[in-house]
Amino acid sequence: MHDVELDKTHRLRTKVLIWTCGLLGVIGVVLGIINFLYIRPRPVLASLQLGYALLSFWLMRRALSEQHQRWETNLYVAGLSILVMYVIYISDLLGFLVCWALVLPILYYLMLGKKTATIPTGMLLLFVWVDIYIKSPPFFWPVVVNFSCSYVLIWVISYAYENNRERSENELQTLALLDPLTQHYNRLALSKRFQTFSQDSTMPMCILLLDLDYFKAINDTYGHEAGDIVLQECAKKISSVAGYNGTFRVGGEEFCVLVQVEHPRQAVELAESIRQLISNTEFLFENQTLAVTVSVGIAQFDTNTNTKVSLSNLLAKADKQLYLAKDLGRNKVMFDVDC
Repeated sequence: MHDVELDKTHRLRTKVLIWTCGLLGVIGVVLGIINFLYIRPRPVLASLQLGYALLSFWLMRRALSEQHQRWETNLYVAGLSILVMYVIYISDLLGFLVCWALVLPILYYLMLGKKTATIPTGMLLLFVWVDIYIKSPPFFWPVVVNFSCSYVLIWVISYAYENNRERSENELQTLALLDPLTQHYNRLALSKRFQTFSQDSTMPMCILLLDLDYFKAINDTYGHEAGDIVLQECAKKISSVAGYNGTFRVGGEEFCVLVQVEHPRQAVELAESIRQLISNTEFLFENQTLAVTVSVGIAQFDTNTNTKVSLSNLLAKADKQLYLAKDLGRNKVMFDVDC
């Protein structure tokens, strides 16, 4: 469920970008001044370094205010790659400027991700091989072997770090977004999905708030183990109708369904399907049959209007309809289309 991701990766790469821009900005200014004042000045290289330093400080300022875009980061890294390759190309091997190439795989993986970083990392290695071959044919193999071993080692470590970081983040994200008992999405995931729908969708949105009737009596009579089984089975029944990505457990015995519909009647029909399915299901616990029903309250939010409604307000409207269903005898669906 990609649209409810906790974007830790973006925040990490923003911090890396800020520090990288700041450090490269300072280095660019220092090297640019040196190349202007050097005994054999290099005005073209100095201008490129100072220009990149200004670009670094500009992008750092945008990143600090979280205004930067992904394409700006990609362009910034591409510019650094071109600058490093240019410096390597115009310099002899004794200057050891080829060492700058060893820095780039780390930045590629930290700032671009493992999928995007592979191609530029390989292309840079190929470029250095060609450059070393052109400048030192008699000593080609020793230089290439030593550089390649160092470069590939950094490449592998960078890939392994980014791969494990991404895997760990996905695992933590799963723990953060899933209810441990039912293995369905929780209230945090609901807020993320609601935010996505309210910003990106043009279709009306309905929230179904479902509460199991007399659930406390099940716990008191049969024990909490029976209650847990009922909750797990009810979550499966709800998601079988509403879809796994649209089903959320938001409280003890409360579930929520977030759905986009063309007409509110579709949400009512969906709620009725869920209500009938649960009421017609025989829940078994230790050879005993448990009868379970559910009450449902529905609230609608039209994303095409300019009215701003928070998730808590929308849940409150659905909650009023839910309690109305409870007051009318339970095992009912009530809806409010005027929200």
